[in-house]
Amino acid sequence: MIKSRKKHPVIKVKGTARYPWLNNPNKKWKEEFGEFTCDLVVDKDQAEMLKNTLRPLYEEELQAVQQQHEGKKIMQRDIPINEDEDGIIVKTKVDAGGKRKDGSEYKLSVALFDAQGKPLPEDVLVLGGSKINLAFRPRFYYVPAIGFGVKLEPVAAQVLELAESGVNSRSADAFGFTSEEGFIANGGETLDQVFDAEETSETEVTANF
Repeated sequence: MIKSRKKHPVIKVKGTARYPWLNNPNKKWKEEFGEFTCDLVVDKDQAEMLKNTLRPLYEEELQAVQQQHEGKKIMQRDIPINEDEDGIIVKTKVDAGGKRKDGSEYKLSVALFDAQGKPLPEDVLVLGGSKINLAFRPRFYYVPAIGFGVKLEPVAAQVLELAESGVNSRSADAFGFTSEEGFIANGGETLDQVFDAEETSETEVTANF
């Protein structure tokens, strides 16, 4: 296992949340700490913008891996953007915690905000069908057994329209947004402050894909 070579800037994409676990981690597959996940249904413009942003980073990191393993064929995994019956899907996930080399534990969370950039109250759940801006950081990895790839790790979400139920249904407005006006909650810290904050711990990207 090889750690991500460097920390890349946060990327923001607008879409509709599908099967989000952003308030609390999903512990179905990782019982100890769980993981935060969110599929984001996006329109073609958002998908193309994201691909154009990630491609040069992908090639840069791949070249570094190839130089470290000269003469070895490096298997390449696709960027986690695909299409299914709901539309174009951006898949994001990040471990909610882990253990450092010295045995100590750390925990992570996804910062949640309303349309005005104010923190969401703890009792407000981001459910499937909510329209959001999702911010994530690309984390590149190379594991000889599975190859080279990138994991999109959610950092924060801004809720533009809060869904009232977890039922996901396809509709015309699920694939495009024209305004940042929407759901508002009281709070203090702004969304930009979270993006500017430095991470307090380095984590290794595991091969659980």
